[in-house]
Amino acid sequence: MASKDYLKLCEEAQNKKLKLAKKQEKQIKHIYNDMYLKVSRELKKVNPNTLSERYLEELQKELAKEIKSIHKKIEKIVKNNIDKSTHLANNVQLDFFMRINEQYSLNMKDTFSSMFSKIPKVAIDEILFGEVYKDRKGLSERIWQYTKKFDKDIDYIISEGIANKKSTYEIAKDLEIYVNLKVSKPWDWSNVYPNVSKSVDYNAQRLARTAVNHAFQQAQKRSCEKNPYVEGIRWISSNIHGRTCELCKERDNQVFSVKDVPLDHPNGLCTTVPEIPMSLEEIGAELRAWIDGEKNIKLDKWFEEYRGDFL
Repeated sequence: MASKDYLKLCEEAQNKKLKLAKKQEKQIKHIYNDMYLKVSRELKKVNPNTLSERYLEELQKELAKEIKSIHKKIEKIVKNNIDKSTHLANNVQLDFFMRINEQYSLNMKDTFSSMFSKIPKVAIDEILFGEVYKDRKGLSERIWQYTKKFDKDIDYIISEGIANKKSTYEIAKDLEIYVNLKVSKPWDWSNVYPNVSKSVDYNAQRLARTAVNHAFQQAQKRSCEKNPYVEGIRWISSNIHGRTCELCKERDNQVFSVKDVPLDHPNGLCTTVPEIPMSLEEIGAELRAWIDGEKNIKLDKWFEEYRGDFL
């Protein structure tokens, strides 16, 4: 059974990832709220009785310009958090070996540091450039898709408002409601605008949460590939009523080989934990004996495979 120290490292990393995701959610909401405040301030300057269609056109252009700026900010935030997420996952394996190195005086600190130093960058690139996805779409392309969805929603609100014979002022107020995260939509909102996102930040939040989670999983996978003591990765489903899909229920408690562990689906809440059957003490003793010259085919193969990382 894996040592409590190792499982504690895994748990701490997962908790830090959740805190990172929560902080990111607030960051994105803050950006969208700033956009709402700008729109609201502009509307307060206008006399409802003299509001023209020309103003509506200008407001539409301003919103389109604003959302492009927003998504640049979001991309910067997500990239920064992806970087943090990959280091959290990678450091589980690195810290594990560092503790063993210290306790058993292995004199391999530099070796382990070099071995895991490149993993975050590899995992980041796999997410940023879409290498882990079937459609091969990277972060920038996915954000651009959501930019187009925002523009489409704005066009739809205006066209539907006109079709329903709403005044220019009413349509402008509907646009203000659409970009406001802090108020619930009117009861008939879905009937009037059935194809519009209920929350303007939903797609961005979904993308951001998924990117951070997938970056963590990829770094976890890559770092586990370099740990000869990891025998698989266990899938732990969230089992939240109404939120856990059938596939995740089937995967619950299943141990995948490191190379075959799947990515969680978008907005997923499941957890993956590397499996190390040996205790820290057993691993430390084995490494100590190997360094002292005892034959060990597993560790010889491991060293040969990753010796380029040690140099």
